[in-house]
Amino acid sequence: MHRELTGPLVWRGPDLPNGRGWLRRMTETHVAEIDAALGVTKEKGVGLAEMTVEDFPLPTFAEDLAVMRRELEEGTGAQLYRGFPVADYSKDELRTIYWGIGLHVGWAVSQSKRGDLLGDVRDIGTPRDGPAFRGYTSSGELTFHTDAADVTGLFCLHPAKSGGISRIVSAAAIHNEILRTRPDLLDVLYGTYWWSRQGNELPGQEPYYTQPIFADEDGYFASRYTPTHIRSATRSGATPPPTDAQIEALDYVEELNNRPEFYLEMMFEAGDIQFLNNHLTYHMRTEFEDFGEPEKKRHLLRLWLSIPNSRPLSQGFAPFFGDVSAGVVRGGFPGHGAEVHFATG
Repeated sequence: MHRELTGPLVWRGPDLPNGRGWLRRMTETHVAEIDAALGVTKEKGVGLAEMTVEDFPLPTFAEDLAVMRRELEEGTGAQLYRGFPVADYSKDELRTIYWGIGLHVGWAVSQSKRGDLLGDVRDIGTPRDGPAFRGYTSSGELTFHTDAADVTGLFCLHPAKSGGISRIVSAAAIHNEILRTRPDLLDVLYGTYWWSRQGNELPGQEPYYTQPIFADEDGYFASRYTPTHIRSATRSGATPPPTDAQIEALDYVEELNNRPEFYLEMMFEAGDIQFLNNHLTYHMRTEFEDFGEPEKKRHLLRLWLSIPNSRPLSQGFAPFFGDVSAGVVRGGFPGHGAEVHFATG
């Protein structure tokens, strides 16, 4: 029998803005410390690849980031900082600032076989039906999913002219609704699905692997949900096709995700920094329209992070994450060479 999940990880979107502690305001002290840390990094002349937390000192903001990181694991799994004055800094300075903040939160993992440690979320025109397509490089709608790391961080430099609305749901709330209304589907979702590595497999590594949608390890719930990767495996013809029950279960998860009573809806503002625990939340983005001027186009910076207080994962997650112990560096799509990048090409 699967248990009903309880605690702050269970929430419904319309309730989240009302006192659940997910929205955190940047204070003047925080901004002053970040500005001073940028000055330290410039004075030392260190590049992003060499930077350490000592090169980007944040005396009090680091303490707030530690509280925020605890909320990611033990709270709602969704946190948003609002109010950083991005207009006061250049793009290169903002990359340094975000990378420096990320160093205080956790360890960055690669977002692609190219070795992107700091990525760009913007429309660069990659063909939707091409082999290099990744949703974050397009303007199209991204359906609900999780990213391939413990935590996703997004830093909004410029919002879109219109659209690009972000929606977030509690995976635990979806789990509980399935337990209440379709408990027969929970066994299916705790079972294994075939997934694709989306062409990011290392040489000699199998391009497909198995993983559940829901799992529980020593009382720690976790979910992974990226239907596009499951459909890619199915289309390949190289994996066993999903059963009718597996298809029905995925469709029901998606139906629940899209009900307004479950999702939190927000529009990114310039200066927003959002962190999401991918084991506890799903997220999506609506289609957007850009401004004509290049400097005004929608642009977010992205980090995929492992955090030192992460939860243990079940062995069912090992085919992708490798080490499923708590607090380890795991996840991401490993780069295929020694070179790493701090911008999406």
